[in-house]
Amino acid sequence: MTLRHPSTGVASMGMYTFPEVRWAFNQIWAGVAARLDWVPRSLDWEVDLHASWTDDALVVGHTCGWPLVTALYDRVRVLGTFAATVPEADGPRYRSVLVARRLAEPPTFAGSVAAVNGPDSLSGWISLRAAVHGAGATWDGEVRWTGAHVESLCAVRDGLADVASIDSVTLGFVRLHRPELLEGIVEIGEGPSVPSLPLVTHRDASDDEVAWLREAIAASVAASPEAAVAALIREFVPLDLADYLPLRSLA
Repeated sequence: MTLRHPSTGVASMGMYTFPEVRWAFNQIWAGVAARLDWVPRSLDWEVDLHASWTDDALVVGHTCGWPLVTALYDRVRVLGTFAATVPEADGPRYRSVLVARRLAEPPTFAGSVAAVNGPDSLSGWISLRAAVHGAGATWDGEVRWTGAHVESLCAVRDGLADVASIDSVTLGFVRLHRPELLEGIVEIGEGPSVPSLPLVTHRDASDDEVAWLREAIAASVAASPEAAVAALIREFVPLDLADYLPLRSLA
């Protein structure tokens, strides 16, 4: 079996890009690199995430559950996910948080203006539609595409949208590092329980590579408690594609 040279592979954990916590993800990855001499020595924070997911050089990538079960299911191998420490998490699963400027039940926001980070977002779009209209429903109001969960929060706060569904780990980082973004915001409910964001590798990875990566990531998290706390990570949990495929029933 031929393994990649450390200088040629791609490693990214870039779904949570808060500058305040990059050091923590870097430290966790350093532990992985110390255990596996064939992986990149550091994370790439500048890589195009969407392009990296289908790059043959991908060693570890961070993606979203919805792209995984739609566009990527036969183009990557799933390693697992980080079990988060946020209150909306339960082991390797979590729920997004619906936010608005007024306290009301989620279904009452049908027909309103939604702030959404992107059309392929499980937490920001699929979960929002399921929470307000029910699984498989379409949105019957206006949509303001924002490009990021933080921007969706700002759109609701500033009155540019009525409701948004925010990834709960992102919200956890906002609570800790940018609480001013939550001024005037109320939490009105939660999305469905879904597996947390998957870590993936390239589709031709061998069973041995997958096992080694899983073991190294789990061991590094366990050996880096300060970094894990800062990154809102409880532990790494190995998962397979089959754990994510039920998401398709949401839309």
